[in-house]
Amino acid sequence: MRKIRIFTYNILRKLKDEYSVINDTLIAVMNFFGRNKVKIQGKRNQIISRGGVWRKRCVINITGNHNIIKLEKGVRLEHVTINIYGNHNRIYLSERVLMKDGEFYIEDDGNSIVIGKDTALCGKVQLSCIEGTGIKIGNDCLFSSEIIFRTGDSHSVVDMEGNRLNQSKDIILEDHVWVGSRVTVLKGVKISANSVIAAGSVVTRKFENINVAIGGNPAKIIKREINWTRERI
Repeated sequence: MRKIRIFTYNILRKLKDEYSVINDTLIAVMNFFGRNKVKIQGKRNQIISRGGVWRKRCVINITGNHNIIKLEKGVRLEHVTINIYGNHNRIYLSERVLMKDGEFYIEDDGNSIVIGKDTALCGKVQLSCIEGTGIKIGNDCLFSSEIIFRTGDSHSVVDMEGNRLNQSKDIILEDHVWVGSRVTVLKGVKISANSVIAAGSVVTRKFENINVAIGGNPAKIIKREINWTRERI
């Protein structure tokens, strides 16, 4: 029975060569053979994928209207949870994005999470957006595990007159950034290209310089004029 499931699931993936909106029937079939779970409550929500997308034991929960999840060719997701609560939100994964044991969490309206091509998120990564903010991750980035990205604090910090002090803000990672294990990246952060975030760092501000290593709590530049490669040379 297991061999039949795998064979049939592979055939279904090969048949999806162009963009298509997954209808209710196909969602049910993909859930069965890939052991995925999809629950959608609302109107005009779409899961759009291209040929070669692979999902295994993933959970998608959408509550709201006009939300879009778009997966480009070659995306690989395993044990990934996507939670969307709100309207007009977007998740876009470019070609050959790999994610394992990760979570997308979106709350409120008009948020977006975009991940560039050939980026790998290797384990226990949480990407969280609220209040109409965005997380943008560039091409060819590499994430270790136990990493948290949060564009907001979930609750308000106010001054003595009741004015809010902790507005939610976008997070941007440019191309070719390596994020070490147990890193936390908070609202308003920007990391420029060809950089490294050291393990255990808490990043709270923008770093405009390219080719730097940052580390610490709060993170600061600890080395300049560096780059990195996936190969052990």
